[in-house]
Amino acid sequence: MPNFKKEGISISAYTKQALAAVAVIVAILVVFPLVKLYYGKHLLFSKEPGYYDSPFYLTILGGAKNTVHYTLDGSEPTTADPVYDGKNPIYIEDATSRPNVYSLRTDTSTGFLTDLIDQYVPWDPASYTVPEYPVDKCTVIRASLFDDNGNCLDSVTGSYFVDFQEKEEYQNIYTVSLVTAPENLFDHDTGIYVTGNIFEEFSENYLGKEAPPWRLWNANYYRRGRKWERAAHITLFDNRRRIVLDQNCGIRIKGAGSSGLLPRSISCYAREEYNGGDYFDADIFQTDISSHKIVIFGGSNDNTFKTKDWLIHTLTQKLPFATMDFIPCALFLDGEYWGTYYISEDYNAEYISAHYQVAKDNIIMAKRGHAADILAEGVEEDHQIYDEMFDFLCNNDMKNQDCYRRACELIDMDSYIDYYATEIYIANADWPQNNFALWRTRENDGSRYGDTKWRWMLFDVNYGGPGVDCLSDNNLARVLNEDPVFASLYQNEDFRRQFARRLLTIGKEVFAPEKCNQLLDQYAQIMKQPLMASNKRFYMDEKSDEFDQYILDIKTFFEKRYDVVWNYLVQSMGEEWLSDNGIQK
Repeated sequence: MPNFKKEGISISAYTKQALAAVAVIVAILVVFPLVKLYYGKHLLFSKEPGYYDSPFYLTILGGAKNTVHYTLDGSEPTTADPVYDGKNPIYIEDATSRPNVYSLRTDTSTGFLTDLIDQYVPWDPASYTVPEYPVDKCTVIRASLFDDNGNCLDSVTGSYFVDFQEKEEYQNIYTVSLVTAPENLFDHDTGIYVTGNIFEEFSENYLGKEAPPWRLWNANYYRRGRKWERAAHITLFDNRRRIVLDQNCGIRIKGAGSSGLLPRSISCYAREEYNGGDYFDADIFQTDISSHKIVIFGGSNDNTFKTKDWLIHTLTQKLPFATMDFIPCALFLDGEYWGTYYISEDYNAEYISAHYQVAKDNIIMAKRGHAADILAEGVEEDHQIYDEMFDFLCNNDMKNQDCYRRACELIDMDSYIDYYATEIYIANADWPQNNFALWRTRENDGSRYGDTKWRWMLFDVNYGGPGVDCLSDNNLARVLNEDPVFASLYQNEDFRRQFARRLLTIGKEVFAPEKCNQLLDQYAQIMKQPLMASNKRFYMDEKSDEFDQYILDIKTFFEKRYDVVWNYLVQSMGEEWLSDNGIQK
């Protein structure tokens, strides 16, 4: 240890020198980055995006001698927009009292076209309305840095929520702010969220007395593919109002026949061109997965109360087929409240690779929508692998045990049976001719799930049951009539025996009424307020009583469904056969 007195330096003087050195280091660490930011080509807001209890002034830092332009409507700044000169900070307050803009539009769904609906599909009424009150709003600011030649050097986007602390509908859920140039959503020719010129052409050439339901009338929001992807910025806050994700992305409309409904699902894509990488910079679902795509899910056919997908996926997450996570959230679109949604996963190679520990480039995934088989992941030659499996299962006598053993080599029979038992038990009406997916590895990699067997994936369980209207549906008979693979496998006694046992076990254990009731009570406690706010936004009706009845109907379904399913098993298999095989009610 140094002898300070011997060296002629007092302890207090040494301490002062040390503190001074620390101060210099701190100054270098703190001030230098700001100086670098100022003299560089980057921008920064003085306060990070988020929730604030009271108004404040926001400054834009950085830019050196270049020019900063900004907007407050979601549009990307150009040199024609206001200049931020640094002398007049931007006042950020609760924006709710500002006039509604985007939420007043009636071209966001054909459901607003009441005259045409009354003329062509009076049996299919719609009840959408624009809000007659100031919807909740956040302040959206976008700033861009331009050099003397008009080149954009940097851009930043921020969403600020002021005085939301007393608004109960946001207290226990996430918040998503999507910011994009308004024309990306609402332009008549290129906007992805409106009826637009696609519907204009449809109404002129195809709308007649044989018209389909209004939600299926063709419109801009039914367009798919990269051509209909638009640049946006996403900020995601968790239920403690901490930033989880804040980056640029691409957005598209999500869904098939449900795209005509409001609120509408939106897919968000991470891409190199938007943010320098193909993955979002967040583990949103706490699964150690960096996602390439996330979905802001509007509920599809269950868009009013959004219960069924969340409920069924939550209850079945330990069964041997794929399920998704659903995180409830409020969506703000270009600063205006746009309803209650879920942040959900999406089935793709990234999902499969992360959940099943197999290589992405070794994955084949097939998906059926509108009775068409689609190769969602893989290469063109993989169609043959799927077709060979399908043809073998349909065209061979499964009473022959050698054929059935080969079937068990082609597919994970536990996954298949539990998946079909679940779909049949819940009385999913939009299945099996639609809404199913399955995957396998192309080559056997020696791992548990890399064995080249096909495994199933649950999604879109929001049409039909569970609910009292579908309580008596004989989905077993319907699937036997409509699904050639299931009908073929059903000829084998081993299959029938395992299927009957799993159907009843899933009914007793997975969908046990007491378990469902407890989960639904928790759901109602958290989600009723957010859903009432969402329904008021799109219907000018909170639908509080309807929500209570809806939850009660689901409870009633699960309380009574087991007896109904047992009776259908008896009708199909015979009580004597069931008894002989040790299968009892």
